[in-house]
Amino acid sequence: MAYYTNPRKYFNELPMHGARPKLLFEGDSWFSIPDLMHIPAQLGHMLDASVLCVAAPGDTLVKMAEGAQLSTLKWLIHDVIDGQRWDAILLSAGGNDIIGEGMQYFLKNTDPSSDQVEDYINQEVLSDCVALMDARLNAIVALRDASIANPSTPILIHTYSYLTPRNVAHKVLAWGVSGPWIYPYMVNKGIVDCALQKAIVVYLLDRFHALLSDIEQRPNANVHVVDTRLALPRLACAERGRQSKYWYDEIHPTSKGFALLARDYFVPKLKSLGLV
Repeated sequence: MAYYTNPRKYFNELPMHGARPKLLFEGDSWFSIPDLMHIPAQLGHMLDASVLCVAAPGDTLVKMAEGAQLSTLKWLIHDVIDGQRWDAILLSAGGNDIIGEGMQYFLKNTDPSSDQVEDYINQEVLSDCVALMDARLNAIVALRDASIANPSTPILIHTYSYLTPRNVAHKVLAWGVSGPWIYPYMVNKGIVDCALQKAIVVYLLDRFHALLSDIEQRPNANVHVVDTRLALPRLACAERGRQSKYWYDEIHPTSKGFALLARDYFVPKLKSLGLV
């Protein structure tokens, strides 16, 4: 495996990587959480791949597709002078927009007696969020399409997994944002029933999946959805305070969870596309 987070070092040492599959990762903490063997590290090991990962914890899709981050992505994929022809571009993007920080803007609680998920969602605000994510993903696809070296390089993006909101933070003091990420926003809105909280997460991730599926089906998109919604068992409400085999904290899988995602979902998708 050849795993890098520094582009300059990666390209300096690229001649030593031989014929390994060359994978570029951009995204959030599911691709970059520092103390767990996340998906890029798992795939690098499983596939003996040449991996460059420029993901960062806390990143939103909106941030990835504008300003300096979009410029960096362009630098990495546009041509073979500063970048290269990648076998695949993999994104972990949208989670912080739809079930992280962004959800504080579209959660509501005007009828606490209701058990209908839709009554707790400001549909207008959520639709605006989804439209913005659509525009940002289109910007990344357009950047790929306009590149010299990678116009036909497939983009893979995953859907995250259904989870149980709970008051469990990530216990790494050096990491500034330690969570929890979903539970406080729900409690602040008076949404305290665990079953309802879980149903809201399902609703939001299904809405995100619908967006990704729509993009995937557009003509010549060459975008491929890795549907991981059902990949990891959710904790039962009665078990929210317990340790989990597959969930390290509220929103991050354990290294075993990431291994399952990589082995059972990402590797088969890459193989089905003839990329590894």
